[in-house]
Amino acid sequence: MKVLVVGCGSIGLRHLKNLITNASLEVAGLDLNPEAEKEVKDISSGIIYFNNFYDAAVWKPQLVVVATPNHLHKENCLWAFDLGAHVLCEKPLATSVSEGGEIVQAAEAAGKKLAVGFTERFRKAIDFVIAEAKSGSLGKLIGGRAMVGTYNTLLCAKDPKHREDNFATIVLDYVHELDILAAIFGKTTNVECMCNSLADKDIKANPSLVAAIAQYENGETVSIHFDYVQHPQRRFFEIYGDKKTFVYDFQTDSLEVFDCAKIAPELMKFDNDRDEQFIAEHNDILNAIALNKPAKISGADALKSLEVSEMMLKKLQQ
Repeated sequence: MKVLVVGCGSIGLRHLKNLITNASLEVAGLDLNPEAEKEVKDISSGIIYFNNFYDAAVWKPQLVVVATPNHLHKENCLWAFDLGAHVLCEKPLATSVSEGGEIVQAAEAAGKKLAVGFTERFRKAIDFVIAEAKSGSLGKLIGGRAMVGTYNTLLCAKDPKHREDNFATIVLDYVHELDILAAIFGKTTNVECMCNSLADKDIKANPSLVAAIAQYENGETVSIHFDYVQHPQRRFFEIYGDKKTFVYDFQTDSLEVFDCAKIAPELMKFDNDRDEQFIAEHNDILNAIALNKPAKISGADALKSLEVSEMMLKKLQQ
């Protein structure tokens, strides 16, 4: 199968690095930035490189991985469907629910698979927590907390200025958390949200902190905290049920399980590897294509988290 990665920034390069480990794939990269070619070839001289969409279209990719900036996702996805290719689109699916809906409709009209790159759902611990929550082992779900605090997002970005120029980019940068919460609690019915930009940092963001309370369709209430300030990074989430509580720390890849019937918590350690997450994500869309079945994270799934992002943004704009 011919696989084309559109957008060879940090995430696109990671896709390329992991795709070439699959000997059954012919892999190519596409980027309009002339500096990207060297970075692609540094990964492997065997990767085909395109610097324009015309030549890439002539190559006739069967699967397109969209790893461009968020505002280009719709344009790139529709281009791929017009070519007759399946699509794995990086998160978020789009910058608005309406644009995301257009991508989902285009996939259906073309009869092609659409998967969305929420790689954290291929993390072993996250997969375990979602399955346990759905099984009822925590009892009746009551609520939770999701937290990401880091300055690294700004330090490591090739284009950090867009986070200052564009209002509340943070709610799309950290949409992984909203996707995990949607997988556990379902549809969000209400969001209250506030923000500030008080940090005196060399690299600025607009805003630099967002705090929200989200309520889900069955009444579960979750607090959400995103910031571009903390260094070193902190990232964790908690899920409360009336029988058990899960506390997962992304940094240590450890899960504390608190059982109401026991005094001491149980500590579970996971051996997570980020590249393995990308490979699992690639295998998922390849299997979906081969077996004609839905991808693990479909366009419809991606719209759920995008809806929450949009609800948060509207509150912040008020």
